[in-house]
Amino acid sequence: MTASTEPVPLPAEVILPGRWEMVARRGLQNLLDSSLAIGAGCVTGLLAGLVVTPVVRWGMVPPMTILWAPFVTFCVVAIATDLLIHVWVPLRRGGVTPGMLVVGLRIETTRGGAPGVRDYLVRWFLFTVDGLLLGLVAVVGIAVTERRQRVGDLIARTVVVRVS
Repeated sequence: MTASTEPVPLPAEVILPGRWEMVARRGLQNLLDSSLAIGAGCVTGLLAGLVVTPVVRWGMVPPMTILWAPFVTFCVVAIATDLLIHVWVPLRRGGVTPGMLVVGLRIETTRGGAPGVRDYLVRWFLFTVDGLLLGLVAVVGIAVTERRQRVGDLIARTVVVRVS
């Protein structure tokens, strides 16, 4: 028996909002989730700057450390937090990121089940494609596809639905 590559219709209780409503909801959700990740990066970057300043004054590290330590800390923490928000949190919370919880959305597979780790990792990694041209790629994808999917959703075979 071979597996069909054609998506199975979503159950009747799944609500797919209109095209521009979904663009607005997913835009707001992405803004909220990104703000959490960037905020965590800013706070830890500032803390790294506070820690490294006296260490540079004492001559224990080169002066350029005062520039690089906060920047590197910001980048590492922001990326790690974003990964946690888009992979670990929805895996543990039934397909819902913090931003999705606020705007009433949930991630499902196109077959109606819960996505796995691989699905979430593919979606997260392809944010780089969807974010091109200041997110225009994602907006166009959500607006023109039948199930309101961006590139990451299409490849991971997931769909974002409104929670009723």
